[in-house]
Amino acid sequence: MPNIIHGNAESIIEEFREEGLRAFRALDYVTNPLYTKHHEKLTLDLEWLLRNMQTRSDPVPTDYEPLLSNFEEPAVIHVSGRPAHINLPAEYSRQGVILESIWEAVRKRTDLFELLLKNYTVQPNEDKLAGLVYGALNSGVLLYVPDGLDLDMKVRMTWLTSAEDGVTAALTLVYAGSGSRVSILEEHQSYGVGDKSFVGHIISVVGQDSSSVKHALFNNLAPTAESAIFRRSYTFRYAHQSWIGAEIGGGIVRNVIDNILVGDGSRSDTLEVVMAAGTQRFDITANLNHLGQGTVGRVVVKGLGLDNSRTLFKGMIKIGKKAKNTSAYLAEHAMLLSPNARADAIPGLEIESDNVKATHSASVSQIDPEQLWYLTTRGLSRDEATKLIATGFFEPVISEIDLSDVRWRVRHMIENKWRRPGEPQVDLETLMDIYVEPEEVGKSVEDIFGTHYKYVYGKK
Repeated sequence: MPNIIHGNAESIIEEFREEGLRAFRALDYVTNPLYTKHHEKLTLDLEWLLRNMQTRSDPVPTDYEPLLSNFEEPAVIHVSGRPAHINLPAEYSRQGVILESIWEAVRKRTDLFELLLKNYTVQPNEDKLAGLVYGALNSGVLLYVPDGLDLDMKVRMTWLTSAEDGVTAALTLVYAGSGSRVSILEEHQSYGVGDKSFVGHIISVVGQDSSSVKHALFNNLAPTAESAIFRRSYTFRYAHQSWIGAEIGGGIVRNVIDNILVGDGSRSDTLEVVMAAGTQRFDITANLNHLGQGTVGRVVVKGLGLDNSRTLFKGMIKIGKKAKNTSAYLAEHAMLLSPNARADAIPGLEIESDNVKATHSASVSQIDPEQLWYLTTRGLSRDEATKLIATGFFEPVISEIDLSDVRWRVRHMIENKWRRPGEPQVDLETLMDIYVEPEEVGKSVEDIFGTHYKYVYGKK
């Protein structure tokens, strides 16, 4: 592992900042002609962003202070760009695990940091908003897990951003060595009251041979926050990458997920849940890029649209010339609960090899009136029936998540998002008492591979 100190180490970040600002000023919001008419723009002013990107001295909000006393598991807390708490238990550090801020990493492990930043992340000139995140970069974390770590490692990262002119522009770099097993839970939360804030995050995961990386991202930002998130994974031979997302908060949210299946036999799974209400606007893109042979990729995105919200679901399956025996699945489904809500689903295929299987599915529909009628005749009110159908719409995706605490966290966020202003929030323990998972009563969740279109090449 590189551990060389260079005199110009911090200039690497400054170089990316400058390139990012140039890209933001020069690039169009969309370069893919398929999405020219289907994208969301942030309303933030660049000068406001640069003026507020400086690290603040805000203390950790009271609700999150208990996290500061947890020294039993790896954990990170950032407050509006300030690394307030980074904890790595001794049992991990003794075995070569690294968990530190990007400012430490760029000085102490320059070669490793530069390798990951320049070869395995979204680059500033790839996307206008990626350039914006780099231009305002003020926080970040490096997680390095060595080959063959004989521990199931779980890391919690909490990013807190002030709703009053707060800016978090973060970079998470994850390197999972061969045979390692890592679960990462990252959450974005707002604190305080204000009219404007920004959260940008670039997340990169490198999964070496036979590794397993599970990454969950929870967005529970204030309605006045605007957000741009980029997630990218490079998955090598027989490794497995899982992305899980719960998009609940924020006013305008752009989220891009790139799964790059480099090694033969590699696999990636992306499960996203989106709930849009009020005037929220979500722009979600999830891509599969198959390069190795015998790779398996799956993307399932489901969203609810309420009130005057708008959701965009986009994605592309790309299968390279050498990626034979590949299996890919892309599903984008939206349910509208209001006549004023709008959703678009735009899946795509780009296949350059034979002997592969690629399947995609897309739908936008309103709630089934027959289901409503059936439930109301069984004693439920219309509101109760609507909620039951809506949460049931999400359950096939949530039940696919193999981390119990993540499943319950997603359900908890949806439950509280559903409640009207002024209605008391439900705590997680209460929800777990009143909700029974389907498996506990011997029932199976509906097949996630429902009606879809199939494209099979070279198969007899």
